[in-house]
Amino acid sequence: MAAEIDLMQLTVGSDEEVAEKIRGAGTGGVLDAVFAGMQQRFQPDRAAGVDAKAQWLVSDAGEEHPYVITVKDGACEIEPGRAESPRVTLSTDVASYAKLMAGRVPGPALYMSGKLQIQGDLMLAQRMTTFFAPYQA
Repeated sequence: MAAEIDLMQLTVGSDEEVAEKIRGAGTGGVLDAVFAGMQQRFQPDRAAGVDAKAQWLVSDAGEEHPYVITVKDGACEIEPGRAESPRVTLSTDVASYAKLMAGRVPGPALYMSGKLQIQGDLMLAQRMTTFFAPYQA
């Protein structure tokens, strides 16, 4: 499925246009593919010594899509669902998430504009951005 998703194409336009394109392609499938791509781009050497769960909550049209990223022993596992006690929780809308993952908008800009909420370990959230190679179209 990941090969069928062109994140760069999906993230062109306003947030509403991007959200509509993602809904048209199937929000769940797009998110599954993007998170699977993150797992493929994981760089274990950059996460040395980290043992943590991060919770992503991506909302779209009033529906929440939760994903858990577990980084432990140089490995990264990503699965849909909720973590019992994540070290950090990141919440955003589907368009902002897609633009962030495509490299179109930096995380700090989303955070400062209020489109990305971070609860818990802010330093881990910042450091996690270095655990993954940039998205390549």
